[in-house]
Amino acid sequence: MAESLPNKVEIRPATPADLSAISRIMNYPPEPPMATMLGAERASRLRDIFVRAGISLKLDHSVVAVLDGAVAGVMECGGRSGPSTGASSYLRLLPRILLVLGPVTPRAVRGFWLRRRLQFEPIPDAFAIGELYVDEAMRNRGIGGRLLSHADDLAHGKWSRMCIETGITNPARRLYERHGFEVIETKTDARYERLTGSPGRILMTKDV
Repeated sequence: MAESLPNKVEIRPATPADLSAISRIMNYPPEPPMATMLGAERASRLRDIFVRAGISLKLDHSVVAVLDGAVAGVMECGGRSGPSTGASSYLRLLPRILLVLGPVTPRAVRGFWLRRRLQFEPIPDAFAIGELYVDEAMRNRGIGGRLLSHADDLAHGKWSRMCIETGITNPARRLYERHGFEVIETKTDARYERLTGSPGRILMTKDV
């Protein structure tokens, strides 16, 4: 069994100097649905653009978990739940996106369109955890739990509940359940599953 290290992990605000480590943790390897639609390399490079442009992750709402001087995990939290990025942000990045993607296949276009259909409505009274990732080499050592405990501390006394969304088959779902999150809504789409291998997404909440 891997050693549990939560007491050795430092949680601090994320800074621009952390972006390379954050992008590596979030995007290499890429999430399975993106990799299925675009191929692993293109999916990772595309998400790297989104991270560095502040689309996939809002740096001023993010913290990192540091172990032995290295970033081992990242969590975005405290912003509004639900989508917050407008079309103008993507249009601004379009030349860089096309450089990475090359000709966009109809399969990828359908996949992105269907993915947006699986988004959940914002929960106004919830402290939202937008992203939570742990370095693949450091998983199952308590780092994700340490980040969630930090989110508990931030939300306590200020919010009535917390929320997080994830893929139905994401193994991290078990971590969220151990920390008191329960599924309140599920969205599935057979076409999305055929394209990506993922049946859909779930919205989870817990009282603070």
